[in-house]
Amino acid sequence: MNRLANRIGIRGWMVGLLVAMLGWIGTPVLHAAEPFRFPEGKHGRSELKRINNVPVLILQGTPEEIGEAYGTLAVKPASILVDAVPDLVVLLKLQKRYGEVIEHGTTLLSHTTPAHQAELAAAAKAANRKPELFTFANTLADLYKIGGCSTIVVESSRSKTGGPLFGRNLDWPPFRNLGEHTLVTVFKPEGKHAFAAVTLPALMGVISGINDAGLSITLNEIKKAGDNSPKLDLDGVPLAFLLRRVMEECTTVEEAEKLLRTTKRTTYGNLTVCDRNGGAVIEITPKTVNVRKAVNEVCICTNHFRTDGLAEPAKCWRFDALQKTQNASDKLGVPDVIKNLDNVNQWVWTMQSMVFEPKERILHVSFTSTGSATGKPFGEVKLGPIFDQLNAAK
Repeated sequence: MNRLANRIGIRGWMVGLLVAMLGWIGTPVLHAAEPFRFPEGKHGRSELKRINNVPVLILQGTPEEIGEAYGTLAVKPASILVDAVPDLVVLLKLQKRYGEVIEHGTTLLSHTTPAHQAELAAAAKAANRKPELFTFANTLADLYKIGGCSTIVVESSRSKTGGPLFGRNLDWPPFRNLGEHTLVTVFKPEGKHAFAAVTLPALMGVISGINDAGLSITLNEIKKAGDNSPKLDLDGVPLAFLLRRVMEECTTVEEAEKLLRTTKRTTYGNLTVCDRNGGAVIEITPKTVNVRKAVNEVCICTNHFRTDGLAEPAKCWRFDALQKTQNASDKLGVPDVIKNLDNVNQWVWTMQSMVFEPKERILHVSFTSTGSATGKPFGEVKLGPIFDQLNAAK
């Protein structure tokens, strides 16, 4: 295991946790008989359908209508996974802190908008689940750091498509068949931008998303910061809903930066942001917002701060691998971005991989519970027509 871990780049504590996880979840993760598939269906004005083998849930209406449809179409069908959340709590060794996690999460969610709170309440009611399920799912990123994600943004001048390309791996512990429950959820809140989030059941915030203006955003978790800021500020807006507000309210990288600066932030994070013209990494803590622009027309990001005042001494093999592309001069297309993502995959940890085309508003996405998502087929979802239809509806 240690030799394999070194080959694929898993380090230190990750090896022990991976061994424990494989022992806990056993063969169903590695040899699933039948992958989970969300059933297609409709509820009110909302619909779940498959596009190029990607489940796409399209939600519209009032907060209550959106929440009810989400609970019915996204959470109810995932009952086996949702029922296993207590096992995930044990696996993450959070059982002694679970009460505190829910208490803090409840406090954080109280700082979201009334519309977001109404959605969460309606979803819990429709799914016949306790609200704490949604509290746990939507605030875990603020309260527990474990992910190891990677992103790469290719500016238009180095893109074969003529527009920017934004690649992202979501790396997270391989619990049960979690990756198979990936869902592209399109939201059209009243009076807000339509947007799509690559998400999981009960996660109604955003960790990877693109909106109708082509603005795209992702979250990479950070454990250390050099500005002596607290690791958690309970007066802040939880990360998943902070990113959701960016999707609902902003159209450019500059607007996203302004919103992030003027909103109280809970914890550390690297936010990779890209619009139709290009991208940046916005490094945030409760005290600081720093912006890191592209180098040689490529912007890369993993799980460490890199800007003055925030950077801490760190080595990351994934950053080094992506930097080789940054230092080159060749142009890149979607397959090339996927190859770069595959070069930094973390085996069973890489449960989602995706490429956004902000100018064309296209998503290419792969997900799995077996091996790395970068080695699985990517499905193309043309989100532009979906956004336009939702925005045109009365």
